[in-house]
Amino acid sequence: MRTMNRRATIRLAIVGGVAAALTWASRTTRKSASAQQAEPYLIAMQVPQVPTDPGDSAWAQAKTTTVTMSPQNIVLPRLKEAGAKSINVKALYDAERLSLLLEWLDAHKDADLGTVLQYRDAMAVQLPEDSDTPPPSFTMGQAGRAVTIYHWKSDWQFNRLFDVDEAYPNMYADWYQFSGVPAGGMPEAVDYLTKGKKEYLTAAAVGNALADPLIQVKIGPVQKMRAEGFGTIEPAQSQDGAGKGTYESGGWRIVISLPRQQSKYRLEEGALASLAFAVWDGSRKERNGQKAYSLWNTMSLGQPITETQPGGGLSLPAVGGIAGIVVAIVAALVGLRVWRSRRQQTQSKREV
Repeated sequence: MRTMNRRATIRLAIVGGVAAALTWASRTTRKSASAQQAEPYLIAMQVPQVPTDPGDSAWAQAKTTTVTMSPQNIVLPRLKEAGAKSINVKALYDAERLSLLLEWLDAHKDADLGTVLQYRDAMAVQLPEDSDTPPPSFTMGQAGRAVTIYHWKSDWQFNRLFDVDEAYPNMYADWYQFSGVPAGGMPEAVDYLTKGKKEYLTAAAVGNALADPLIQVKIGPVQKMRAEGFGTIEPAQSQDGAGKGTYESGGWRIVISLPRQQSKYRLEEGALASLAFAVWDGSRKERNGQKAYSLWNTMSLGQPITETQPGGGLSLPAVGGIAGIVVAIVAALVGLRVWRSRRQQTQSKREV
């Protein structure tokens, strides 16, 4: 009996010790995880007014974060290798807007679509449409859970009117009778829209921004779009993006600026936000779904909100550590009490 009591006491003591150790280890692990969450991938710095030019000196105060890019090999048309392997990202914000500076290496400046089999260089920034729900799939959202995409197009900035006559300057045209341009002249798309009959430029006549240079001028090089998964992307009803790109030293430097407050989305001070990126390399014939992409990346406007409450409040890991100590003490006391009770019972039996 005495042996059994000792074994029971030892078991309880071991259980209490293990509980304390596990709880303390859990506290350490949670603290480590908490620290990782409290240090977002990208921290946006506050400035009086966000820059929209890649050469603005304000970018010197922003922290550079490198984001790894992968080839889109999830769905057809898949890409085995993408041109952009990584991008460098900087972020600045003011009272109303967030600006991102995006840089990557690209051996060729692809900004004209004057002939067939030519494709533009481009960059996109993606964020959830609704900031009050968890981020949807990074693959352009999912049904019922949309994403907002800001898409910078190189040709919309540099070569809106680059056409076959610029690609082949010695070419000759007889007459485009509905363009409003005299015989022998090569019309631009804008001629059909302003001097001729726009119905003969069908895509532009129905408001397709890809075919209408006047819409491109109005929007600027950054177009706001919306998607709920593959094959659902479309222009947003209102356009509020801004930006500019420069090509220098074998690479692109692009600024994309967007409002902090949108219909369902808010970029609050200190809160965490999700961003994803995509890059198209025109010289590698990347277009549509053939691109380099990133997963969701975490960003904070200013320093992030941590678990520790103001005024000296205890964080959850600290509470967990205290709870572990309490469990150990209680287990030890219970074990001691059981051992004493059984010892007294044994002594009573002997006296009888």
